[in-house]
Amino acid sequence: MGLLRYVVIVWAIASVIATIVLVDQKSYGGRPYYLVEHLFLPCAVTLTLAIVAVLQGWLDVGGAAASLAVGLSHSASHASLLFALLAFFVSSSCATSVGKRAKRRLDPTYKKGGQRNIVQVFSNGAVATSAALSYLYFSAFSAPGSDGYESISFQFVDPALLSAVACMAALAGCCGDTWASEFGILQGSNLPRHVLTLRPVPAGTNGGISFIGTACSLLGGLLVGVAFFVGMSVQHIIDKDVAGLTLSCWPAIPIGALSGLLCSTIDSILGATLQYSGRDTSKNCVVNQPGPDVEHITGRDILDNHAVNFLSSLLTALIVPAVVYSLSEEPWSV
Repeated sequence: MGLLRYVVIVWAIASVIATIVLVDQKSYGGRPYYLVEHLFLPCAVTLTLAIVAVLQGWLDVGGAAASLAVGLSHSASHASLLFALLAFFVSSSCATSVGKRAKRRLDPTYKKGGQRNIVQVFSNGAVATSAALSYLYFSAFSAPGSDGYESISFQFVDPALLSAVACMAALAGCCGDTWASEFGILQGSNLPRHVLTLRPVPAGTNGGISFIGTACSLLGGLLVGVAFFVGMSVQHIIDKDVAGLTLSCWPAIPIGALSGLLCSTIDSILGATLQYSGRDTSKNCVVNQPGPDVEHITGRDILDNHAVNFLSSLLTALIVPAVVYSLSEEPWSV
């Protein structure tokens, strides 16, 4: 874990530098993209949110530092990406706080407010951050004066749109997966079922699914999709492109919902097969590590929860844009 923390620190610093370079590039070429509005203001917004998150107990100090890289890349890229990030982060943090007593009983490592550390921020935000930087890259190095990059539109599929969709899909997926985990574990006496065998498993078992959890994964993704839609709409209004507003923005909503369901399903499959789950008989709870008093339930001890979250987010961010591209009537080509 110590080495991983240093890797995350290097990633965060590199992400901040990349954001600054790309925003500086966008300020040239006759674009109305100035450093004050699209770098200094995002820095202020991101720093404010990080401080609030620490005060609320949503992030520890290390997590807040890593969140600066995540927040800066999103807020400097596009309003839709910032709105999607806020929807994911705030709603997931609030969801983690629901049912605190029951969660403490089921998970001895539960922290108030679901306080995330630097590694958790990376596992949930690295893919979305990379996609946001990809959007910045394609919009920064597009031909000066070209349109379609400031106001993201589903009417024409290009690299900038695919990057934005990947970012939204990663955030919607993480949000849906978090909602499924945080609310699904509170379904009472109805035990979840193993995603592959469908046999009942104890609450908190990796790879366990339930009706409530599945529904919440859709709703969590839907929330991020709606937030992305609102951000797109705001940008269209700012750019005085109201005519094609509804037509060009609405696909974000179902894409967000399906991304939440997809990521949660991938997470469950990975958790059921590559992540250890056992019942600690001395503490009467489900744990993720084998031990002397632990009875095996499912999965192999190959991946931890951080790795599963990262891979689920990555696969979702790759699959969803590929589907959007394949279904587009007017696809982009080299």
